[in-house]
Amino acid sequence: MIEADIKPVPGPANGPTELVAEGGRFLRLFDLEGYAEAVAQYLQALAKSPGFAPAHAGLSEAYSYWGFRREIGGQESRSYYRLAFEHAEKALSLAPDRADSHRAMAVALRRGENSDADRRRAEVLAALELDPKDAHTWYERWRAFGYSLSDESIQRALEMDPRHVGAHIDLGVVLCDELRLNEALMHLMQAVQLNPRNSLAYYNLAMVLDRLDRREQAVKALLKAQQIYLEDPLIAHAIVLLGEKGTTHA
Repeated sequence: MIEADIKPVPGPANGPTELVAEGGRFLRLFDLEGYAEAVAQYLQALAKSPGFAPAHAGLSEAYSYWGFRREIGGQESRSYYRLAFEHAEKALSLAPDRADSHRAMAVALRRGENSDADRRRAEVLAALELDPKDAHTWYERWRAFGYSLSDESIQRALEMDPRHVGAHIDLGVVLCDELRLNEALMHLMQAVQLNPRNSLAYYNLAMVLDRLDRREQAVKALLKAQQIYLEDPLIAHAIVLLGEKGTTHA
């Protein structure tokens, strides 16, 4: 991944602040298209104001989430994590007193060659100290501290922002792992309703449906995801896997 490969998308004559806000809206879709669109908005903000720390913070988060989505699909991700860390460092150097700078670093430290669990937790706590009313930071705190269902951070995140797609997806996955399948189903269906093009939400929804022995519905969910993103190797593999399971059980 070479950052220069992504060109800012021409649009209305918005300033850096407006472009970062728009990038954030795309980012919170938590899907492949949203990450690409968010990066384009943030790069446009930096083209207007190269030292604008919120744009560097936004880029860091976008590259980190995008990299992980690529990683679980078996695609190259290291360069995305590298860019995430570089932009988080830049954001912190420009604005060490901003919560989004610290949160960006916490997100960047999750994966890649610079991953650091201890510093990640410290950075997200620093972000919350600076801004305790940000739903996305509470979500990242929950993730940084281990995705525990006893950690109230995830509930705080969803109380502050019931439309947080990422929180619904991740909580659904954890509930599924704990075999609280009906609760998991509720959160993953909510994620799909909030963003009908989120292929990862469909993937996890299918996994829950399969555990509930609703395999036909699970396959339909995966086929829906495949229609959204034809070249997603994660979805293609899951379709084959469920097909093989169906054959085995027949």
